[in-house]
Amino acid sequence: MRSLPGFLLAIFLVFFLGSCGKKETKETDLVTFTIRGEVVGIDTTRKTITIAHEEIPNYMMAMTMPFKVKNPALLSVAGVGDSVQGTLAVSRTESWLEALGVIGKGETPATLSPEAIMMHHLILPGNAVPNVTFMNQDGRQIHLDDYRGNVLALTFIYTRCPLPDFCIRMSNHFAKLQNSLRKERSLDGKWHLLSVSFDPKFDSPGVMKEYGKSYGADFALWEFATDPDTSGRTVTQLANAFDLEYEADQGLINHNLRTVIIDKEGKLVKVITGNEWTPDEVASEMRALIQQ
Repeated sequence: MRSLPGFLLAIFLVFFLGSCGKKETKETDLVTFTIRGEVVGIDTTRKTITIAHEEIPNYMMAMTMPFKVKNPALLSVAGVGDSVQGTLAVSRTESWLEALGVIGKGETPATLSPEAIMMHHLILPGNAVPNVTFMNQDGRQIHLDDYRGNVLALTFIYTRCPLPDFCIRMSNHFAKLQNSLRKERSLDGKWHLLSVSFDPKFDSPGVMKEYGKSYGADFALWEFATDPDTSGRTVTQLANAFDLEYEADQGLINHNLRTVIIDKEGKLVKVITGNEWTPDEVASEMRALIQQ
């Protein structure tokens, strides 16, 4: 057999060894990460554990997601509400929880407050809404727990919104809702409305007050709130928990719409998406909750 010229042999060896190396990497490439957070769901049928986890540095931001387990024994290691730490294994084609251990029975990780843990994942109907702190139109601190005992309707707006079918519609709806409910004396002291701005850099308490006046707000019944932190960290966390998305775009804010109904015990009843709801519909739901 005639031998290959030297340079052809070198090319052949590089190609052959490179191909072998790629095949070996594809089969064995596996990385692991430490994961830490709170268990919010266990599905024994699908063999998944849903965890509201902290940021995994250089891999994944803090979020809530279901993780597959290959070892069924891991499904019984922890319960919902437990703080856990484990190992997330990730290959080129799949990921799964390789190990899991309880670090706090019914507690939250020390690095996250209970409110922050709750707001890392969507708040579901029947769950308590976190007792977050805002500043109202008078510059006074308010907390969502202040409205315990009342049925609360909450919506998100920003005062510079120019679109009639977005924030303007939400505020017009709340104005009609306020006027409808306050006509019924039997409901006095049993309901409240709250409009929360997701533009705290501009929407100061003074701006919010003037905005509320333009809609005929009775501030004893309908308050306007802004985030005390102009970075908007609190309102962002709460908005994310209700699946509200927004981002700045050339001086305006692109956003979707969420209106929330909270019962007298501070638990979420309903998240209304979009702008198709009517004040009469929400008024009826609030009356029914008041009478429960």
